[in-house]
Amino acid sequence: MNQPTVPPGGIRSWLITGMLFVFLIINFADKAVLGLTAVPLMNELGISPAAYGLLSSGFFFLFSVAALLVGLVSNRLSTKWVIFGMAVLWSVSQMTILAAASGFVTLLVTRIVLGAAEGPATPIANHAAHKWFADRDRSLVSGLIGLGVPVGVIIASPILSWVIADHGWRAAFGVTGAVGLVWAVGWLFIGKEGPIKDSMVTPGGRSDPQKTVSTWRILRTGTWLASVAGSFAAFWSVAVLVAWLPPYLAKVLGYPTRETGYVVVVPWAVMGAAIFLHGVVARRVMRRGVSSRRARGVVPGVCVVVAGVTLLAAIAVGDGWLKILLLGVGFGLGSVIIPVGQTTSAEICPVERRGGVLGAYAAVYSVAGIIAPALTGSLVGAYVLPATGYAVAFAVTGALLVVCGVLAACFVRPERDRERIAMATREPDGDLIRPAVMP
Repeated sequence: MNQPTVPPGGIRSWLITGMLFVFLIINFADKAVLGLTAVPLMNELGISPAAYGLLSSGFFFLFSVAALLVGLVSNRLSTKWVIFGMAVLWSVSQMTILAAASGFVTLLVTRIVLGAAEGPATPIANHAAHKWFADRDRSLVSGLIGLGVPVGVIIASPILSWVIADHGWRAAFGVTGAVGLVWAVGWLFIGKEGPIKDSMVTPGGRSDPQKTVSTWRILRTGTWLASVAGSFAAFWSVAVLVAWLPPYLAKVLGYPTRETGYVVVVPWAVMGAAIFLHGVVARRVMRRGVSSRRARGVVPGVCVVVAGVTLLAAIAVGDGWLKILLLGVGFGLGSVIIPVGQTTSAEICPVERRGGVLGAYAAVYSVAGIIAPALTGSLVGAYVLPATGYAVAFAVTGALLVVCGVLAACFVRPERDRERIAMATREPDGDLIRPAVMP
């Protein structure tokens, strides 16, 4: 049996993780730039709130389809080259805004292309990283990679706000595109496939390479479905946060462009702290014997519920820093479940199914990104006072978080579902699923 030339869990493993962390930083800086440019963009192009909501949702038109298809492809192709191709495509789409005449149609088309390129980013990054680490370490690794999401906005918001104020909103798109191309060149030299090839082990303790569970069997588990439910609500809040919190701060709360870039950091800072702390704590307690159900199911589910309750409370308080803090927790805390859901999905399936399962996970929860910005835009435009429309949209988001958080806390049970999947093997023709014969 060939031994891996590069051992898992070593320096190279963490270097790859660091590159994927930066990959997600750039990914979410690309997403955030539209929200940060919203006010000058809408004013210059004469775009209504409803049209801007459509533009924001356009990013997600192909997001889910791409996440699923690229996830399935990554089961067979090198994740190094899949990731490189995605980074180049999304960088070119961003720089097009700087080079082309940027009207509504151009913006919509480039956002759709950007969404298709970035849709698979999180599942493919996790799939690539999990090839370098054992299961007990993957909560921390997924947490670190997921930390790139809030860090990307925390870093980008002040910088891009300065670029927008001094050089115009188009320049911000060019900056994010150029940074993406630089990262892609670095990845060519550093990226490498990990040595760990997980296999599905039967309850008797023996791996049977001739039999494998179907992807559909994995997608029917309570763990996968409940993780998707929690992540759907969390991603809904992220989509509203990215697209609508900056214009809300500017138009309703009265913050100027430069100051908005700093205030909008609050929910992303909450998100980053929550993701990092959960990754560290989950790794430690699971090494001490705490169940995956509690560490990766109950705790993230409760975080989603708390986020929903806090967001509902933010609607009731007056303007000021208390409102900003409540909005920060409401929009930021629930996202802890998104990287955790990646880990639980990976925990219950073999590596030969993991890319497709993680892609399907992202494909389903990211549908929220299509609905949330457009619905919020419609609500904001439907009321005489925009503040009322925002309040209704935030209430819908908070209620969704509470309901889906409860589902996640109750039904994410990785140990149980992994055992059931291990027992379910397919016949050679792939048509039937039956329990494996115990030795």
